[in-house]
Amino acid sequence: MKMAQNACKYKEKGLDEKGVILVEHRRCYDEIINYCNVLAYSGQLKPLKGKAKKTNPFPPMYCIHVNGNSTVTNSSRTNLYEVEAIVNWLLVNREQIEMFYGKTEDVVGIITPFSGQKNSLKYALKKAGFDTRIFKIGTVHALQGAERSLVLFSMVYGKGDSGTMFFDRDNKPNMLNVAVSRAKDSFIVFANTAILDKKAKTPSGILANYLTYH
Repeated sequence: MKMAQNACKYKEKGLDEKGVILVEHRRCYDEIINYCNVLAYSGQLKPLKGKAKKTNPFPPMYCIHVNGNSTVTNSSRTNLYEVEAIVNWLLVNREQIEMFYGKTEDVVGIITPFSGQKNSLKYALKKAGFDTRIFKIGTVHALQGAERSLVLFSMVYGKGDSGTMFFDRDNKPNMLNVAVSRAKDSFIVFANTAILDKKAKTPSGILANYLTYH
């Protein structure tokens, strides 16, 4: 894509990169894509799906607080508190999800920044009776180009964890932009809310202002 952009002669006003931006967006509800519009597109996207329906089972931008910190093993992070919270949430809401959408594994995607967390989620979900062969679970690259009605995002980090959070590095919007825009109806964050600073001009700080909290 970079090679194609560099070879392109056309450049739109207000954009740093060459090429044509596709401004019409129909995948996500307005409440979801509005975050991406502010984060990565300087307000140039035109949301065309409309606002979330009141009959939907879950809010469009939602955060579930999970106490606990991450651990680092073999240069990857895991947070077993979030693993447990996600599995329990899916078990509690499975019937509602399947009545509204269809088979859980077909309509839910789970994204996390770390392969260690991905592996822990797969193990726990399989143990809980979910079919992990068809479940989309992984880092943001696993769902790039894909879409799901419900996307669960495990942030992994806890209060006091050292270092800049992976999805905030260099203030680049790529990870959270792709992760959020995979969700058609609901983007549900599992996180220790102490790491979400609404005043920060980071991707996660901006996200914090778009979430409703449980």
